[in-house]
Amino acid sequence: MKHLLIFVLVLLTACSTKTKNETVDGKTIAPTRFGQELVDVGFLKFADSTKLDSLRTEVINSFYIYDDANYKITHVDAEELAEFSFDFFVPSLNKMLERRGFRLDVATAGDYEDTHDIVINGKRIRLYSKDELDNGKSWESAPSNFFREVNKQLDENGIDESFYLLYTGNDLHVLLITEDEREIIANNYKHVPKEIPYVP
Repeated sequence: MKHLLIFVLVLLTACSTKTKNETVDGKTIAPTRFGQELVDVGFLKFADSTKLDSLRTEVINSFYIYDDANYKITHVDAEELAEFSFDFFVPSLNKMLERRGFRLDVATAGDYEDTHDIVINGKRIRLYSKDELDNGKSWESAPSNFFREVNKQLDENGIDESFYLLYTGNDLHVLLITEDEREIIANNYKHVPKEIPYVP
């Protein structure tokens, strides 16, 4: 009877290990591995210091990386961006960027109704073309063009993070992360592609 009880306990432990752990390169790892890696590479470097302990717990224990207090993510909404509604998301971007010593000044160009041009920190760019607008592609082009320019300016200012897009359409969010952080997030969500941040 004692041997049967030990066998059942070993079997239950093995079964629970299979459901909770993952095998990578022949090694069994706990589900918090990627959360710990994210914290270790500095994911919470700019986080709200008054919430740091709870944020660290969220990231490590459940890989919850979407808390505004991380100063890493914000909702943009591709429709708002394509319709030049910068007040919808630029203040949130600036809250994140100011922690890194950077700020965005975004305005429509005087002839934006014809050109679809905007000005980001004095640099004029085309948000989307007339063809893209006519073909219903402005919601895709606007975020790509906008954040490509912002990322270029971040790089020029020595900031090692870039904006990556997450989701699309009205659900569009951006994550301000390093390439190492993006890789860890991608590894964590390798079976859930929609959760993987992508290059603008």
